[in-house]
Amino acid sequence: MKFYITGTRRGLGKALVDKYGNVNTLEECDVFINCKHNGFEQVEMLYKAAKLDKRIINIGSHASDFTYLHEYAVEKKALREANAMMFIKGIKTTCLNFGYIDTERSAHKEVEKMSIDYIIEVIEWVLLQPHSVKELTISA
Repeated sequence: MKFYITGTRRGLGKALVDKYGNVNTLEECDVFINCKHNGFEQVEMLYKAAKLDKRIINIGSHASDFTYLHEYAVEKKALREANAMMFIKGIKTTCLNFGYIDTERSAHKEVEKMSIDYIIEVIEWVLLQPHSVKELTISA
C-alpha cells in the first residue's frame, strides 16, 4: 500500500511517514491520511481524495464534541460532518477523533495524553477491518 500523508513536519504526521513512507501526490496513493490541521483545508482534502476514490483516514479531534465556538473545534466538527456525509455516499472514509496526543503541540497542556504509538495502532486496526469504520472517538 502507498500512503499520502499531510502534516508531516512533526508529531503524528512525521511518525506516520516514518512508519509508512509518503508518496508525493494524492493521485499516487492507495491510502490518504488527512493529518494536517490548517483551517478548513482538511475538509477540502477529504473532498479531493473522495473524488479520486482513495481510502481515507481523517485525523479529527475529540474537541469536535464540544459546543463552544473555538475555531479549532468548529473546523474539526466540519471535517467530522463531511466524513459522515461521504461515508453515507459509500466513500471509504474514517474519522478518528482523538483527545490530546503526546506531541510538542500539546506539551504545555497538563492533561493525560495518548502516545503516538497508540494512535498508529488505532490507524492500523482501522485499515485491517474487513468492513468500513465510519468514526471512532478516543480520549485519554
